[in-house]
Amino acid sequence: MVKLLLILFYGSPEYMKKNLPTHIAIIPDGNRRWAKKKSLLPWKGHVEGAKRVEEIIERSAKIGIPYLTVWGGSYDNLVKRSKVEVSALNKAYKEMAQKIISTGLAEKNGVKVNVLGEWEKLLESDVVKALKAMEKATAKNNKMNVTVLIGYNGDREILTAIKKIANNKNKQITEDVIKESLWTKNLPAVDMVIRTGGEPHLSAGFMMWDVRYSLLYFTDKFWPEFRAEDLDKAISYYSLQERRRGV
Repeated sequence: MVKLLLILFYGSPEYMKKNLPTHIAIIPDGNRRWAKKKSLLPWKGHVEGAKRVEEIIERSAKIGIPYLTVWGGSYDNLVKRSKVEVSALNKAYKEMAQKIISTGLAEKNGVKVNVLGEWEKLLESDVVKALKAMEKATAKNNKMNVTVLIGYNGDREILTAIKKIANNKNKQITEDVIKESLWTKNLPAVDMVIRTGGEPHLSAGFMMWDVRYSLLYFTDKFWPEFRAEDLDKAISYYSLQERRRGV
């Protein structure tokens, strides 16, 4: 019991090496609540939260996680929130894309970065340009795949997939066909979902096809407070679990 508690609270590299998740997806919640706690404007939380993405990518690469997906913002975030907050999100995305290239983070760690969702029609043109530049600059890297979901809702992804399949009347509906019709078609199933912010639920049908058998990990820490050592703890927890996958 003591050993288990030590692993859960401090992390355990030896356990992580034995049973690593192939694909981690993160719901980085709590940016606005973090800002409120600090008596800051809500959009300041998004700016601070964007900084954590770089740190978590670097730690994941060091540990040896092949696939990392981070939910950078939902469709609802970009169409329902105030203009000031949406502008702050645009700025945060642009700065994140530029830093991933300029700091050498992607090149040093062999990280390929892709952006999925309805971002191209929702973001400002200069932000779209910066994100595409990031994708192009990292396209040949092959040690780790990072996916940033922007303008993404899982329910909208499923609806899009259903319409795509319905339009192709010659295709028999199978699990493979459904997967091929998703925005996330090139990603493996998610092994672990990490949600920060102390709210133990999923949102907007988050990656609902890919998280069917995922281990769910919740932390009370707001996303701007989530550090590399917190990722270590989550992976250590995962490493001790038995994955039944519905059996």
